[in-house]
Amino acid sequence: MLQKVLLFRRFNCCLIVLFFFVFSAFSAQELKVGFVQGRGNDALVEEQAFKNAKIEFEVLEKGDYKIDTLLKYDVIAVGVVAYDKNEPLKENFKVVNEYVEKGGYLVTVDFQQDSTWNKNFLPHPLVLLDPDLDDNVGVLLADHDIFKKPNALTDKHFGGGWGVGDFMADGPHEAPKPWKPLITDKQNKWPLVVWAKAGKGDVVFNSLQILQSLGRTGKKEVSEVLHNFLFWRGPRVVDAKGKLATTWSVLKKS
Repeated sequence: MLQKVLLFRRFNCCLIVLFFFVFSAFSAQELKVGFVQGRGNDALVEEQAFKNAKIEFEVLEKGDYKIDTLLKYDVIAVGVVAYDKNEPLKENFKVVNEYVEKGGYLVTVDFQQDSTWNKNFLPHPLVLLDPDLDDNVGVLLADHDIFKKPNALTDKHFGGGWGVGDFMADGPHEAPKPWKPLITDKQNKWPLVVWAKAGKGDVVFNSLQILQSLGRTGKKEVSEVLHNFLFWRGPRVVDAKGKLATTWSVLKKS
């Protein structure tokens, strides 16, 4: 009898593990990604990057910068120097920040141009500087969910094989509060990726050239980086009347 009980418990545990594995993968693919295209000559590289990662997305057009439209997306991803070259984004960055404040998630998935950067483009002020880094610089990762879901990322994901000149450009050299550094280079101690809460949402400023590297090399490790940077947070935080806001972690525990 005791042996049957133990076997039953083991079987239930296996089912639970399998359920969470399938649910996590399904949830990540079901998340709706809005994409802000960057400069024109990088459009094909950006598209190839998403194709290599098998990630579906919708391009935000000029008429999409309305809060009700933006709130349909679980994440809004910003492409190569989009804050320099994408006029609708530059004209409507305050609406994008409102989207974050209301529970959205904004992430730059490639570098932004320091020379035309407005420190107030994001929900919190952030200054960018010019120097670039190669992928042999070595990095330190903070303890954060962005490196845990849906893939387990290590410093090896950020070293070697990103492509010539396709690692990091024009990032912040400090992370003033409330920004917190997520990735820091070992040589200069610059924060290459920073994160902050803003209202009910999250914003990640990333200076790594994820799309350019992935679009040109198709490297698996860079694909996993893109998946995590987009999907670590899970569904957009939604306030329903009389209900608690729902996030990825809450869903996984339910």
